[in-house]
Amino acid sequence: MAWNLPLLNVHFINKYISEGVMSMTDTGSHSVTGDACALAEDFAQGRSDPVQALDKALQQAARADHVFISMSIERARREAQASAARWQQGQPLSPFDGVPIAWKDLFDVAGSVTTAGAAVRNNLSPALLDAPSVGLLARSGMVSLGKTNLSEFAYSGLGLNPHFGTPINPNS
Repeated sequence: MAWNLPLLNVHFINKYISEGVMSMTDTGSHSVTGDACALAEDFAQGRSDPVQALDKALQQAARADHVFISMSIERARREAQASAARWQQGQPLSPFDGVPIAWKDLFDVAGSVTTAGAAVRNNLSPALLDAPSVGLLARSGMVSLGKTNLSEFAYSGLGLNPHFGTPINPNS
């Protein structure tokens, strides 16, 4: 299948993962980048579908204390169901259509408050639009799970957050 994706490619995804801009869920058997590619391959081969991948990602998120500041479960469910239908019709938007993604809470995701890890921003209005990078990957079919924790205002590399809790790596 030929993909007309001038703005999205595997290098784009890998670059943003390695820079910490976004993260994928860990399925436990592959590297983080490999998980996205493995899920895409599973969708293409009919071994799995985006709704199953979302369910697994939501189970993992529920077990990980203080990792998510907010979840976009309704949006994620809509996106996963739409993606599953596209895969069934042989019309995915991209090779990564249906792959779950979580955003650091520095990026606007329509319908959620962007706190930047600071409690003082908790009462702000939800974002009306997705940030450009969020929108780009949403248009490629990726499923937005929610927003992950970070140091307050992303000011420290330690990951400590007195307001939303300090996430502990569930795989360590």
